[in-house]
Amino acid sequence: MTLAMPSRLWVPVGASLVALLLIDVAVIAVKGRSAPKEPTIQDVFVGETHEFSSDLGQLPSIVPFTNYVATPPENHGPQYRTADWLKAQGSMAWTLQVMVSTDEEQIKSYIAQRDDKEQYAYFMYKNGDIVEFRAVYGNYVTMELALGVADTKDFALPEGTRVIPERFINYVPYVPLIQPAIDRPPPPKYEGVPEVPVDSPDVNTEPTTLTPSPEDGTNNANQDSKEVADPF
Repeated sequence: MTLAMPSRLWVPVGASLVALLLIDVAVIAVKGRSAPKEPTIQDVFVGETHEFSSDLGQLPSIVPFTNYVATPPENHGPQYRTADWLKAQGSMAWTLQVMVSTDEEQIKSYIAQRDDKEQYAYFMYKNGDIVEFRAVYGNYVTMELALGVADTKDFALPEGTRVIPERFINYVPYVPLIQPAIDRPPPPKYEGVPEVPVDSPDVNTEPTTLTPSPEDGTNNANQDSKEVADPF
């Protein structure tokens, strides 16, 4: 009889532990459902679209809005070249200057009609206030080779006009390194911009003369007095 008593006590104790475990699990489940759900990275990018205010990154109270409008870029032809291209042809290389015109469209139209247009190139040439476009043909090692092509090839130029040999390097100083801005310049003066006053520091620049003290014990009568500026 004494051996059966411990086994009978473990039954209610075990049942109590199981009940407590089930209660804890239920409480945790309820708290998990009621807790706020943190958004995932997918919810941030795939979810609703966020709109920013119109003044984000701007200072409308200091920098007012303007009617500044950019113009479309210039439509150069496929054979248009820059100063870097001219330099890359070599300092001793020669070419044939075929046409010079202030109208870029005339240069583009002439090259477009040529069957060997891949041998042509044109660029902007600026001499003072005069802006021209010059078309050249070929790349030659010597001037004699360039002259030989000029005498034997028909460039379909107007009567009395002939091509002339020229070094590539001679064009470089007259070709703008930076193309003119394609945007309209900003207005000369904005309106409504507050002026910030600048306080100039009041500095007393009057020189003062240092006189030797009689207590120094040295004879400074023959020494020049030094003038210093009081920074305050």
